Amino acid sequence: MIEKSKKTMDQGMDKRLFQDEALEFIWELREKGEVKKEEVIKELENRSAINEMERDGLIKIKDGKIYLTSEGEKKASDITRRHRLAERLFVDVLDLTEYEADACKFEHAISPEVEEAICTFLGHPPKCPHGKPIPRGKCCSIFTQKISPLVQRLADISVGKPARVVFITGPVMGKLSSIGLIPGAIVRLQQKSPSFVLEIEETSIAIDEDMAKGIFVRII
Repeated sequence: MIEKSKKTMDQGMDKRLFQDEALEFIWELREKGEVKKEEVIKELENRSAINEMERDGLIKIKDGKIYLTSEGEKKASDITRRHRLAERLFVDVLDLTEYEADACKFEHAISPEVEEAICTFLGHPPKCPHGKPIPRGKCCSIFTQKISPLVQRLADISVGKPARVVFITGPVMGKLSSIGLIPGAIVRLQQKSPSFVLEIEETSIAIDEDMAKGIFVRII
């Protein structure tokens, strides 16, 4: 009985993952133009599963073309949004260059609450690293373009504002920690040109632009 239940659960999960991937692919094709059924089948290699998506009310197939239903539209928008937000997180915060496989896994794992937190953390980015639009979420409608991200690069904040260091990326982490510039430290940017000068405790230090871009802070 346990094995049978587990098998049913696994099959259900496989179906959900397939449909998520199919809806995301259909969304991407639609951004370029019309969505041809045979093109989707060729890519996903599962004709019966595509037909099942029509029976499930996610898509409509007419004259060899695929159209999203209202339910399919919502699910396709959600999965595409999660994927592209994951890409932004991996590129902007983790500074990764190889991230596609992890973004695909990540999009299926996060809850709506985590999705909104990531979007707010990143400042409600309009596009993914490839320049494709990120579907808007509920959190985006609450905030405007004038709202700053919760966490910003030190290089992007205004001179004179105190900020708390959240994290540091790149090979400069060890060098900066030796002078007390560590997560939790309070800093104040004094100038940006010709070099970045910041105040930490009662000491002023100068750093270059690359260092400033690798330090992420939160305005306090």
